[in-house]
Amino acid sequence: MAITGKSGLVKIGTNTVTEIQNWKLDLEADLKETTNFSSNGWKTQIAGIKSWSASAEGTWNVSSDTNGQKALQDALLNGTTVSLELNVNGTNKYTGTAYIKKISIDEQVDDAVKFSVDLEGTGALSYA
Repeated sequence: MAITGKSGLVKIGTNTVTEIQNWKLDLEADLKETTNFSSNGWKTQIAGIKSWSASAEGTWNVSSDTNGQKALQDALLNGTTVSLELNVNGTNKYTGTAYIKKISIDEQVDDAVKFSVDLEGTGALSYA
């Protein structure tokens, strides 16, 4: 059954990051080629190392969201990790530890100030 994204959340530890309007999660697995003369002209592969990354965008609120957007900014500036939780809805979520790779602030005269963050996972990602 399809669901809408209206119940999605981004959390740092137990704190919800405010003003987030969308998030994205990328899961990846390296593939190592094992093609040989016996593979009858077909490429063969084995699974290698897995990785994950995430990003989120929303309206800037660093000044008052001290446990959310500011915590992400502080983690980038201090080179520390965050405990990340990406909620699909009230039931399904992904959790893991990540470094903040990039934060962007986009200010335009005719729009709300935008905030975006790119995260790189370190270690396993869990799904519940």
